[in-house]
Amino acid sequence: MSRPARCWGVWLAVLSLSACVSPPPRRPAALVQGERFLTLGVAAYSADDYLNAASLFGRALEYYRGLDDRGHIVESRIDLAETALAVGNFTAADGQLQAARQIADSDGMAQAQQRLSLLQSTLAIRRGQYALAAQQLSPLLSSADTEADIRSSALANRTDIALHRADDPPAPWLERFAAVVRDAHDPLLEARLLRFQAELKERGGDDRAAATLLRRALGRYKSIPNRAGTAATLEQWGALLAAQRQWAAAADRLQRALDVRLWLLDRAATVADLRRMADVNEAAGHVARAAALRRWAGVVAGRGAVNWSGLRQEVLPR
Repeated sequence: MSRPARCWGVWLAVLSLSACVSPPPRRPAALVQGERFLTLGVAAYSADDYLNAASLFGRALEYYRGLDDRGHIVESRIDLAETALAVGNFTAADGQLQAARQIADSDGMAQAQQRLSLLQSTLAIRRGQYALAAQQLSPLLSSADTEADIRSSALANRTDIALHRADDPPAPWLERFAAVVRDAHDPLLEARLLRFQAELKERGGDDRAAATLLRRALGRYKSIPNRAGTAATLEQWGALLAAQRQWAAAADRLQRALDVRLWLLDRAATVADLRRMADVNEAAGHVARAAALRRWAGVVAGRGAVNWSGLRQEVLPR
C-alpha cells in the first residue's frame, strides 16, 4: 500500500532535519595537529615562554612540511623568526625570514610579504643596519594596501630609524605615528609613543619631562603586561640617569631591566644590559663589580652554553 500523499511533506522535513544535525566530516589529523601546535605556540609566545614557543612552532613546521602546505610553512617560519628575535638570536631569525621570503615571493603571498618586510626591518634595526631597515619599510609605508596593524608597526620602526640617523629628521615620522596611535587606542603603541617623545625631550635638554614620559610608558607596559617593553623603558631611563651622572639611580633601573631580560633569556639584550651596568658601576667606583659584569657579558655574548643560574647568583641582588 502506498504512503498517503499528505504524509510526504512531514517525512521530507524529518529527512531534511536529520541531514542538518549530522556531524561534520572529520578533518585530517595532520591538519588538526599542526594547528594545535601553532595555537599552543602562540599561547606560549604570548606568555613570554619563548623556549616552549620555539619548540611548538618547530613541530608545526615539520607537520606542514610533511603536507607541502606552503602557506602554513611560511606562517610557522615567521613565528619561529619572531621567537628568535625575542631572545636576541639574530642568526636564527634571519634564516627563518629568508626561507619564508623565498616561498612567499614565489607564491605571491601578499599578506605574508608585508609581515616579512616588517620583521626584516626589525631585525635590521636590532643589528644597527638603519639604511637597510628604512629601505625594507618603504613599500609598506607607500602602499595603500598595507594592513593597518602592519602600517602602525612600520611607522614605529621608521620613527626609531630616524632617531638613530643624524640626516633623518624624526619629527615628521613621529607625527605620523602619533596620529595612528590616537586612532588605535592600543596601550602597546601608546607606550612606544611615550618612549619616542621621551627621547626627543632628552635631546632637547628637558630631562625632567623625559623622565615623566618614561614613567608613564613604564606604567603602560606593566598594565598589559609586556616584559620586553618594560625592560626597554627601564634601559632608556637608566641611560637618561647615567647621562646625568646619577649612578645609583641608573644602576637601579638597569638592574631591574636585567632581571626582565634574564627571565626572557634574551641574550643580545642581556649582554647590552651587563655592559651598561659595568660602565655605571665603574663610574661609581665599584671596580670589582664592573669587572664581574663585563666577564659575564663576554660569556653570554659567546656561542657556548650559559650558566644562567650562576649569572643570576653573582650579578642579581639577593
